[in-house]
Amino acid sequence: MIRLTILGFLLSLVIYSLMDGKVPEPIPEQFKVKVIDLLIRTYVFTLNGLVRLGLTTPFSNFDRELCDRFMLLMSTGFPWVRGYDSRLQITDTTMKGVHVRMYQPVTSLQHKQRPVFLYFHGGGWNLLSVDSYDPLMRRIAKDSGVVIISVNYRLSPQYPFPIPLQDCWDVVEYVIENSDSLHINPQRIAIGGDNAGGNMAAAISFRLKKKIAIQLLIVPMLQMANWNTTSFIENSSYLSQSANSKNCLNLLLNYLKVDHRHVEDFLNNNHTSIAFKRSHFTENLDQNLWLPKRYVRDEHLRENIDLQTEFGSEELFSLMESRITDPMISPLLADDDMLEDLPMTYIVTSGYDIVRDDGIMFSERMKQVGQLVILKHYEEAFHLSLFFPHGPLKLEVGVRIVQDIVKILRKTLL
Repeated sequence: MIRLTILGFLLSLVIYSLMDGKVPEPIPEQFKVKVIDLLIRTYVFTLNGLVRLGLTTPFSNFDRELCDRFMLLMSTGFPWVRGYDSRLQITDTTMKGVHVRMYQPVTSLQHKQRPVFLYFHGGGWNLLSVDSYDPLMRRIAKDSGVVIISVNYRLSPQYPFPIPLQDCWDVVEYVIENSDSLHINPQRIAIGGDNAGGNMAAAISFRLKKKIAIQLLIVPMLQMANWNTTSFIENSSYLSQSANSKNCLNLLLNYLKVDHRHVEDFLNNNHTSIAFKRSHFTENLDQNLWLPKRYVRDEHLRENIDLQTEFGSEELFSLMESRITDPMISPLLADDDMLEDLPMTYIVTSGYDIVRDDGIMFSERMKQVGQLVILKHYEEAFHLSLFFPHGPLKLEVGVRIVQDIVKILRKTLL
């Protein structure tokens, strides 16, 4: 009887969660997306329960292991990393003390001048690892024929900025310096990543410029100054406890080493001062300048996207100004000189994503200074669509996103 009661409770929870998840009607494959939403919320529910019982803490090794298992379960149907692959030589190693996983197509093992794609995973600088990205990296390596190096950088809050960025930089530097022994062509190096990984790829490109052949910024978060963007306003009510959760602010604050009590200040744009909102920095964030209105679904928002400047906290902003305005943290705030002479840039954005506007505006600013940039916008996608080009929850848009990434890698590097 007790077992049946527990089973009934869990089943009721599943049904309630499936019905409760708010998925935009234009997103196809609604049931699969609701299951994805449910699984992410189940992870959060499970973690919160374990924390309350005193069995773990957020961002502990156990928490991160649990998160990896959930992501693998969603993307492949199995909660563990698959083993041998006849088409790839997969190796875990270190580069300048940073753990990486290399995926080398067996057909290119004897070649001396191979292209490489260094990938910095997402997870808001706090979660996920090379394990959760393993299925995706295998697929891209096999389909593109490009060597993939997946970087397992150290995570916040234990290692806040600039440590995760420095780890990624160290690996890129190592590959450039040791290209001969790695059988890598130094003229055919790509870097990229999604979300936090895209942010760090953009920052590293500012340093290396055209030493990199192409940077791929996938659903990137590129600024920390304005949380009143049209994408945040339009999308924060969808998938609000999973892909578009406002809890992502806690992850950002961990990276910036800012107390969580300031979450509401960030959400209300009270973390910047009136002077900042009226400064030259604001022009780089001006949605009237850099956001084509065709990307905004809400008709009212299209005509009312001005940044409000009559409020702010001088005291709070003084504590974090150097981080908020640093292009190594907020690439969208870089001046025009920093945007010049960058590698070819490929940006992926999703219509139902709270950080959608960052990538679009970065693309427009790069075009304005004459840079070569390709923006691939998937209107029916959400922030995590990249994860689902395969598995039981395979999404058609996920297949297209990955196929397009493979195409640009082959076109640019092979």
